[in-house]
Amino acid sequence: MKKYLFIIVLLSACSGDTENVVLSPLDFKAKFENTSDAILLDVRTPDEIAIDRLENSLSIVFDNSFASKLEGLEHKPLFVYCASGKRSAKAAAILREKGYKEVYELKGGLGAWKDAGLAVENSPL
Repeated sequence: MKKYLFIIVLLSACSGDTENVVLSPLDFKAKFENTSDAILLDVRTPDEIAIDRLENSLSIVFDNSFASKLEGLEHKPLFVYCASGKRSAKAAAILREKGYKEVYELKGGLGAWKDAGLAVENSPL
């Protein structure tokens, strides 16, 4: 019984660290706009970015060498997005492993952002 209680307490404690890190488009936008020195990080491919992107986003393509591309990326609050939310979730996990403390993910990615009627920039980098 004590073993199960310990596991429940441990899981509850761990879940607090990741609470509210995956945000709906409206919450993501509001949190980003109200966070000073935040970095908006696009982890999509150059071909995807050429179609549209969020204004003032920094691009670091998520691929097998993603972790090595993080050198020089400041330890500021990071708001990560991709097309659907899958790559950004993987990228966010790596960022947290690398010691980034504030990492927020856009739930549903850029597709959900556009579905919510929020603005995108249609010009390439």
